[in-house]
Amino acid sequence: MKTLFFLMVILLAGCSHIVVKSAVKKDLSVSELSATMAYGAMKELNNLDSDIEKDLLVRLYQSPIFGESCFIETQGVCRNNYYLAVSTFDEFPESTVFKLKMVGEVIEMQWIRESKYDYVEIEFTLNSYTKEALTNNKSLVKAQKKYC
Repeated sequence: MKTLFFLMVILLAGCSHIVVKSAVKKDLSVSELSATMAYGAMKELNNLDSDIEKDLLVRLYQSPIFGESCFIETQGVCRNNYYLAVSTFDEFPESTVFKLKMVGEVIEMQWIRESKYDYVEIEFTLNSYTKEALTNNKSLVKAQKKYC
């Protein structure tokens, strides 16, 4: 009886480990996920370029990077991290989240027309710092980059 109970506890512990491991995927840490949910903003990208038919649901999440010191005599958000959530419109939708390598502040987005199914290409234009940071600290360089 003790052996059976011990085997059952080991089995349940192993199953709980698998569930936790699969819940945190795509190299997103729990702190990144919680910061995005608590302080972030979401933008529905399917509303871009309404003349293009979209076969994926795409959302952009913006999460502030805390602890940077670009403001003079005060605190604020200097730059943001970005995450892209993509989902299919199927009967059993598949979804995934990607951490984008771009940081700064998105100022423009454009959905690029593609003929491939379940494929999306979006062009982002970013400032290197947020509008508030550039207003507060005139010594910051206002540089723009495009990402696709």
